[in-house]
Amino acid sequence: MSDTSWSEARREVEDFLIGGDRTLRRADVAEQAGVPLEQTGRLWSALGFPRVPDDVEAFAESDLEALGYVEDLLSQDAFDEAEALAIARTLGQSMARLAEWQANLLRRVIAERGSADDPAAVVESVRSLVPLIEQLQAYTWRRHLLVTAGRMMSALATEEGADDGRTTTAAVGFADIVGFTSLSRRIDADELRSLLERFESVSNDVVSRYGGRIVKTLGDEVLFVCGDVGAACDIAFALHDEVPDPDERLALRIGLAYGDVLPRYGDVYGPTVNIASRLTSHARPGTTLLDDEMTEAVRAAELDVELRTVPPLHVRGYKHLKPHVVRRTS
Repeated sequence: MSDTSWSEARREVEDFLIGGDRTLRRADVAEQAGVPLEQTGRLWSALGFPRVPDDVEAFAESDLEALGYVEDLLSQDAFDEAEALAIARTLGQSMARLAEWQANLLRRVIAERGSADDPAAVVESVRSLVPLIEQLQAYTWRRHLLVTAGRMMSALATEEGADDGRTTTAAVGFADIVGFTSLSRRIDADELRSLLERFESVSNDVVSRYGGRIVKTLGDEVLFVCGDVGAACDIAFALHDEVPDPDERLALRIGLAYGDVLPRYGDVYGPTVNIASRLTSHARPGTTLLDDEMTEAVRAAELDVELRTVPPLHVRGYKHLKPHVVRRTS
């Protein structure tokens, strides 16, 4: 056991993560960056950080550099403050969730090393593990950007490049675990965590395999998009095949809709998304429901699938949905 106290260890970790000593107050950062104090406050809040009292030295040189990045964005013709704040909110929300998961991962690793009661050992674990996670995170982001940039360049090279970029046409899918609330009451936390990890990992593998993209995971539900209707159906079939666990506690219901969606900071919006969600809530366990537009797109693609009409749905906001169940032909 080292002589390092927990307060000293916390300070070392904080200084390591922020990249240096915190010697600046909020007003100092604003003044040195040449940015109005109110604007720095709006940015700080948009990133999801709690307000810091004006007289507290809570900021380091890295915070000053980050504010410079924002100013560089604002100097671009396509950005104004509202756009910069929207980017900050999206990054803040995404990184907060990622940081929460990574902190729990670090805690488990430290516990498995048997060093959870040694402040100095905890500091050393953070110093050794965080750079590795950071490098993997940056690599993964660039690889995903490579894929999306390729789609963007292809669109610009075709007639799609004349579009204003506000909407895109895609198949939107929701996959929902059947009876999740009841299931969570019957099993313990470790079993629940294991089942959720299975659902998330298999969903990620399947959607990626067929060229789709997971937009977000909402506990017992996953939202994905895919530009190809055939691939979207393959995703649904594979999810039904691969997600269920050996004890048959996991079963899915899936809804697929096709049409225009509004991409915004990694998420998607619009009636197509809403319809896919409504279909999912009315699908029977182990089945996939399609909306009219998805059904017509499947027929036009002459896919080797079976389509079966089911009674019309009357749901909030959409009174005349005429869904079809899609199945493999064999």
